Amino acid sequence: MDSDSKTASPSRSFRRVLGKLCQLFARKLPFLPGKYRSLLQSLHGVKIEDWRSTFIGENVYFDDISPCDISVGRNTRITANVRILTHYFDTRYQPTPSRPFRFFKGVVSIGQNVFIGSNTVIANSVNIGNGAIIGANSVITRDIPANAIAAGCPAKVIGERPPMLGELN
Repeated sequence: MDSDSKTASPSRSFRRVLGKLCQLFARKLPFLPGKYRSLLQSLHGVKIEDWRSTFIGENVYFDDISPCDISVGRNTRITANVRILTHYFDTRYQPTPSRPFRFFKGVVSIGQNVFIGSNTVIANSVNIGNGAIIGANSVITRDIPANAIAAGCPAKVIGERPPMLGELN
């Protein structure tokens, strides 16, 4: 596989335009309940396990380049102004005049029962484990284990919460 097959480039299809409209409504309508924002984002292409149990706050941005590479588990809470990106900048790329930058795309997987605080940015290909809590204003660039409490820029695990009652290890 050549290296350009993993680089990020947007498509220009009707599906993408429809997805952008769904994202616009989900982000900018303040009176819209969070579960309906989840439904609109799933129509945009985000893999939401159960839109009825998932809350998405106002102005949450899911990457337009490849929304199908984002998955969100049940009972997850994503609060206002969160940015979830599936593409990231290649810092090791040797620039040329015709191509001064290169971006890669990856997969973002958010587990079940996760809470993501306001203004968080998920800016890399990462897995956020079940039951994790992400503090407000954090920048996620690495995997976060299950039941971890993470915060900061870049986010670091600062604690652990007990597993959900009835959950098997």
